[in-house]
This record gives sequence, C-alpha cells and structure tokens, in this order.
Amino acid sequence: MLVLLAAWPAWPQASNSTVRGIVRDQSNAVIPGATVVLVSTRTTISRTVVSNEAGVYVFPGVNPGPYRLTVDAAGMQRFEGTLTVQVQEDATVDAILRVGQTASEVVVQDVTPVVRADSPSIGHVLERKRIETLPINGRAITALLQTVPGVETGQMRAYGMRQGTMAFVFDGTQHNESWEGWAQQRPPGLDAVEEFKVEINSASAKFTRPATLIVSSRSGTNQFHGALFETNRNNAIGKARQRQDTYTKAPFLNRNEFGASAGGPVYLPGLYNGRNRTFFFSAWEATRQINPSTLRWRVPTEAMRNGDFRGLVDSQGRLTRLYDPWTTNPTTWARDQITYRNVPNMIDPARLNPVTKALWAVTPLPTMPDVNPLVDLNWAGLSPNWNKNWTTSTRIDHRFSDKDNFFGRYTQGGQQAVYQFAGQIMLDQLAGAVNRKAPNKSISGTWVHMFSPTLFAETMVSVSRDNQTRGNGDFKTDYSKNFGLPNPFGAVSYPELTGTGLAGYGYFRDSIFDSPSWYTQIQENATKIVGRHEFQFGFHYRYDRLDMNNYPPVTSYNWSTQATSLFDPASARTNPLTTPFTGSDLGNMFLGVMNYNTQYGRNYMYYRGHEYAPYFQDNWKISSPLRANIAETTPLALITEQGENRNQREFSDSQQERAPSGSHGF
Repeated sequence: MLVLLAAWPAWPQASNSTVRGIVRDQSNAVIPGATVVLVSTRTTISRTVVSNEAGVYVFPGVNPGPYRLTVDAAGMQRFEGTLTVQVQEDATVDAILRVGQTASEVVVQDVTPVVRADSPSIGHVLERKRIETLPINGRAITALLQTVPGVETGQMRAYGMRQGTMAFVFDGTQHNESWEGWAQQRPPGLDAVEEFKVEINSASAKFTRPATLIVSSRSGTNQFHGALFETNRNNAIGKARQRQDTYTKAPFLNRNEFGASAGGPVYLPGLYNGRNRTFFFSAWEATRQINPSTLRWRVPTEAMRNGDFRGLVDSQGRLTRLYDPWTTNPTTWARDQITYRNVPNMIDPARLNPVTKALWAVTPLPTMPDVNPLVDLNWAGLSPNWNKNWTTSTRIDHRFSDKDNFFGRYTQGGQQAVYQFAGQIMLDQLAGAVNRKAPNKSISGTWVHMFSPTLFAETMVSVSRDNQTRGNGDFKTDYSKNFGLPNPFGAVSYPELTGTGLAGYGYFRDSIFDSPSWYTQIQENATKIVGRHEFQFGFHYRYDRLDMNNYPPVTSYNWSTQATSLFDPASARTNPLTTPFTGSDLGNMFLGVMNYNTQYGRNYMYYRGHEYAPYFQDNWKISSPLRANIAETTPLALITEQGENRNQREFSDSQQERAPSGSHGF
C-alpha cells in the first residue's frame, strides 16, 4: 500500500460512521438495483438503499453498534451478514451474490472488516465491553488515554506535540479548550460512553487537529436495561500507615464512586409507545473523596501569641532581643528593649495587632508545645484534601420516517475540590488552600436525512459551556478590606502575608484563575453517489469563546520590616544594618508593622476563535483492489483578542490556519 499525505483538511469532527460497499455476482460483475438493508439489532431500526449502476451502496451517519446487513437482487440468493460498526469507522462490506436456486439456505456470516485497507490513519478503539472491564483508577474518560501509547492525559496531547493540538469530541461536541488543551474537570461518565477512539498518526482528513479523541454516547434499545453501582475504598480496606504518619492509624481515607443508568424505548402509559421508534438512555454518577495528608509545619507558640517572646532562642541557646519601634531616637536611632511588667522580651497583650489577632485565630496551635519552632517543626497533623464531582447525561434517539433519523444529547457535570497550594492550610481553609469549582454543560443534535438512495445529508449542531475557577476564597470577597489592609485595586483574591520569621509559616495565596469558555459548532455533511464515485462535501464552522482571568489584581504583605531590631551604629546610615540577635519578624507581626505591595492585573482577556472549513472529497473505487481518496478544502481560522475596552485586534493563528491540501491513498 502506497500512501501520500499532505496537510490535514478541516473536516467535520463527527463521531458517526459509514458502511459502504459494492454488490457483485460470482463472476465479479456489478449488480445494479440491488436492495441493501442495514438493521440495528438493538433497536430494529432499518435503513434501505439501492445499489447504483456501478453496484455501489453507502450508508453514511451510522451510529456505532451491532448491525445486520442484507442484500437482495432478482434471481439471486440473499446475502446476509452481521457486523459491528465502531466509532468513526468507514466499514467496507462488498457483497457477493450467488445465482438463486429453488431451495437454498442463507448462511449468515460475520462480515465485520478486520483490516482497514482503505485508510492510512491509525486509530485506537475501546468498545463498550472493554470500557466496562478495564481496571481504571477513577471513572474519567480521559483515564482511558493511558491505554494509548504516546498520548498524555491532563493537557491532552500526542507524541509530544504542542498543547492544543489534540481535540476531545463527544458526539461531535468539543470538550476541551483549544488554548492549552485542558479537558473538563468532570467529563461525561463511563456509563454514558458507547465507544472511545483516538485518531493519531496520519490522522484522517476528517479532523482539524493532528490527534483527536472521539467518544460516542450510548443509546437506548428496544429492551429496558438499568444498572446501579457503588465502589468504596476506606481505611478499613487495605490502607497502611505511611512512615511520616505520627499516629497509630493511617490518615482517614474515604472514596465513594456511585451512579445509576437506564435505557430503553420511550414509553408513556396510555399516551405513547416508542418501541422501534424512540429511545432514551440516561446515566448519572458521582464521586466523593476525602484524602488528607500528614504534614508538619512551624507555628507560633501559645506564649508568643500572648506576647511572651522569651523563647526566641536558637539551637545554640542564643536569645534574640526585641526593641520597641515607637521608642526610636530620631538622632541616634537607638531604641528601648521591649518589656512588659518589667519582664524583657514581653509585649503587652493589648498591643496585639487586630490583623494578627484574626490570623492567629485561624492558625492551629502547636501539637508539640515543648518544641521550639526556631529549632524544629512543632505542628503535625492532617492537611485537608477533598473532592466532590458529578455528571449526568441523557440521549434521545427518534426515527421520524424511513428517511429521517435524529438524536440529541444533553450532558452536565461539575466539580468542587479543596487541596493544598503552598504552606499550611489554615483552619478556615482559605490561606494555603486551593478552592476549585468547575461546572460544565453541553448539548448536541444530529439529523440524518436521505433525499434519495444516492443522496444523503447529515446536520450536526453542538454547544458546550465550561468554566474552571480556582484560587483562595469565594472569588468575590475583598478579604484585604475585611482585614483593614490597603487594597487600592480592589483585589478579591485572598492576600498573601509572609515574612513571619518561621520557615514555611505564612498565609499563602493561589491567585484567582477564572476561565469561562463556550464552544459552538455547526457541521453539514452531504454524500452523493455517482457511479464508482462517492462525493462527500459540506462545511464545518466552529466558534470558540474563551475568557481568561489569569492575571487579576493582587496584593501582598510582608512583616520583614526590621521594626523590632536595633540599629548597628557600625553600619552606614545610607545602608543601615541590624545588630545581631536583635529583632524578630514574629515580633513585627505581633505589633502589625509591615510592608505591602500591590500589582494591577488585567481582569479578563477575551479570546474569540472562528474556524470555517468548506470541503469536498471524492472517494473513488477504481477497481476491487484499487481505491483513491481525493480531498480539497479551503479552511480559514481566525482568532480575535478583546481587551477590557472591547477594542478588537485580529491576527492569524499559525497553528490553525492551513493551506488547501489533498490526500491520496491506494
């Protein structure tokens, strides 16, 4: 087989398949006018075409699943076979009819193509049975990518290609953003999936990206089927205590995955019986996981929180003395040592700064109170880590007539999670924690219409909405204002407060990230059979709307101010230094003497992407062993970035803009 490939034309990203072939007799002569029927063994819905003058027949827009194919011609024995059509497959079944006899027995054979000899692309398919039996840790569709060599999860990509070069489509609906390639945090559940395919390495001209994850949803059948499941893993089942755990039992772990699914004909008692005509399939599942980790940190002692800093002693027993910044001599810069009730290194508790008081109220007390935090870690405990997510998906299939079939699907999901970002997670789960929320929803519809036995049309419309937010807090509260701290740009992220004098101890912020995205696609695919030529033509339009709040205003505060230190008279006043073993950032924190800096960030960047791709392809069956695929397309991709003032500027995206191209396969 010789294959010559240029670039990839921008073809529609559908998940439907095609069944085609040529009807011949035993002498290899073509048989025109043969009646070819394709019947779904799950729903008994049938489609009928007639072979043309070249004996060619085609069934475009075929959903994945098991089928029965029959071919009848006058004076010939019936050809009957079964086949399983996989997602996004061009299944070729050439029927050989024998001369009819008075008494004959029709042998039903499995005619599923074993080798695809008419396409240069390489794909990896997982059908429903394997999806159900694979041992997957978690129930995310993207976890199935681990079965495909060279493909990475997360920021989905294949063979080390740049981010954004792999598309994830579910019934033709986009489910990952095109900026960096991230998939939705909670994609559709496994029970809603019929088949899974990754098209890579000389990918078909049907796709706008070098690699594509194609997923098709499950549909209902003529029989009612339902399922319930729940899996649980917790401490009571095989979780050992880790070496760093300071408890007799391992940290608490509990993971529950549960869900339900059901499908069958739509039936409304006394009103409607959808058997052989209208079908539904719905699946819902959710995950609840609590999995904290044992960590160790340094925190202020209870004595320090009450103003007693006599414990500021290093590992060699050297005391650090605190000096009162409000007793500074303006000429000599000398200061008086802090005392309270004639006790050196004691600060009057009434002088505790309100901000520090609020912060220490959410800071855990030491679990090892006898340990000096200047020397070693004095707190050990569990760091919160929990995840809640859910997804639901419903598909409706309806046969309007012998010439019109339709299916629509609606999917919705979401995730909420809290996990460690940097430093210790405080008791209010704000500082040090990442709060993630990620709702999503999508809807798609596909209509297949047969104008004649040689002319078909498939119309697909889909819209997907995804929003991923993460950061500290609720993304709307002005925490700095609540603390009484300056916040000139009105940053709503939690403030970062550092410089405490204890290694690792601080109030760390994960800046707000907000990325609401919309993906809209309209696809029109037509197929016309003329002799041995199968003309495929249509267009693909995709509109991406990506709003990114990646650089919001932020404000940071720091207690490394040398406020409780003593000026070293041996240093120059233009470059003052502190006297050794004087001053502590913890003392500065107690008194509330800090520096701050603020940074203005552009709240949102507005990206708009338009992709237009009319196409034409001729699948030419030259002879039985010889086939040519000739494609031509004129794609145009346009990206628009809009600032806060909504002034637009347009530029070409070299990743998406391609010249017209062709592919030939023999």
